[in-house]
Amino acid sequence: MTQLLVIAAYLGLLLALGYFASRSSSGSRADYQLASHSIGPVLLLLSLFGTTMTAFALLGSTGEAFSEGIGVYGMLASSSGIVHSLCFFVIGVKLWSLGRQNGYATQIEFFRDRLASRNIGLLLFPVLVGLVIPYVLIGVMGSGAVIQAMTAHAFPNVASFATDDPATTGGLPKALGALCVCGVVLCYVFFGGMRGTAWANAFQTLVFMITGVVAFLLISNELGGLNAATDAVLQRSPQHLTRAGMGIGKLEFLSYMFVPLSVGMFPHLFQHWLTAKSANSFKLPVVAHP
Repeated sequence: MTQLLVIAAYLGLLLALGYFASRSSSGSRADYQLASHSIGPVLLLLSLFGTTMTAFALLGSTGEAFSEGIGVYGMLASSSGIVHSLCFFVIGVKLWSLGRQNGYATQIEFFRDRLASRNIGLLLFPVLVGLVIPYVLIGVMGSGAVIQAMTAHAFPNVASFATDDPATTGGLPKALGALCVCGVVLCYVFFGGMRGTAWANAFQTLVFMITGVVAFLLISNELGGLNAATDAVLQRSPQHLTRAGMGIGKLEFLSYMFVPLSVGMFPHLFQHWLTAKSANSFKLPVVAHP
């Protein structure tokens, strides 16, 4: 039950951030949607990084690396690191400037004004919704899977929580865990607005980074140190420490560079860019995000 209490405390902190953000709100449209353009460089970096570190990045790439080898990180991290920062610099700063000049708060407003067509919003809305839904669902599925694995054996006497996998049996079902996460996210976004979202993203980014480093050190120490862990992989599965074994051609590798371009079209990333206090706030994210 300890794991369940830790998860509950973590989600409780997110709710608290949403509450304090709502208390700090002026109640205006600009404050709710764009945090009154008050986000500085550090908070902008953490909120952008937390937004782009999805379940695909945290769970999917890790699982793929476990299966295919270290080359996965070279394939995904390099393209994301380079293209994300490029998008922040080339697209984000320009959109922020146009947003401040014209009072944009959403993508629909931007495209409707720049293309001089009110009907463009009717076309873009279903497209953007269709883009976001799979993105959100991946995150929801990932959160449910993590909670189930973390709470495994916490409910050994609940028959409906039993699974065929000993690593997850007795844990909170994926659907129930995902529902809890969705409820918490809904609360801090609904009550805290963009400021609450930015604070929550920043908090979670710090948690991910700190726990990631701690987990890396603890696991490598249990394996006898980093050198011993690397030697063990070399002895048992040396192909996992090379890029050559992935069988990815140059054109396929190049295609992965286009995946991170999606950050320029996600509605929530668009709004995060507009929250920046000034153009100078983009300097730190552009340099440090990779």
